[in-house]
Parts: sequence; C-alpha cells; structure tokens
Amino acid sequence: MIRIFTSKNQKTGLKGEDIAVVFLMKHGFKIVDRNFHSRNGEIDIIAKKSKIYHFFEVKTGQQGSWFNPAENLTKEKLWRFYRAVQYYALIKRIKQYKVQGILVFFGEGEPKVEIIELT
Repeated sequence: MIRIFTSKNQKTGLKGEDIAVVFLMKHGFKIVDRNFHSRNGEIDIIAKKSKIYHFFEVKTGQQGSWFNPAENLTKEKLWRFYRAVQYYALIKRIKQYKVQGILVFFGEGEPKVEIIELT
C-alpha cells in the first residue's frame, strides 16, 4: 500500500525518517524494512547490525525548541509500538532484538540525530 503524506507534520516526519535511515546506514546498520503496519501498530524503521535486529520509532523536532520530540513517545504510542515489534518478531521468528527511538532535530545546518533506548 502506498501512503501519501499530505500534512506538514507528516512530511516533516517522513523527512526525519529518511535522515534517520542515512544515519543508521553510516553507522553500519542494514535497513530491513520501513513503515511496517499491522493492526497492532506501526514500526518506522527495522534495521539489523551484528545479527541483532533493531526496531526504531522516529520522532522529529526543532533544535533549540522548548519541546523535545521524545515527549511524543506517550505511554499509548509506546504500547502500540511494542505490540507491533512483538508481532513482527513473532512472524519473522526473530529472537534477538532491541527497541530504540531516534530523535531528529532540524535547525540551522545539518540535522542532529540521537538514538535513545526505549527498553
């Protein structure tokens, strides 16, 4: 299914995901899947490094803003994300994995990217 992003926030989120993918590849990750959807939830990026799968939720924001995009990782969103990860790991028979977040900050110059642990 092709997704069409129309709102400013959706376009910013997609741009943040693209930047996160480039960042991960530069750091030795192989991208396995993107924007995996199930009735359980969504996973933005699925990557693999050293035989371990990494499931990423990407959040974007502005450098120097009073609002940290990590604050968008609400209890409900994380619960749905974890359910999607568990479902994906089950159907793909993945035993070793990490659940992480990626924060992408836009501002002057190059975007800043930060990986955070969610477990």
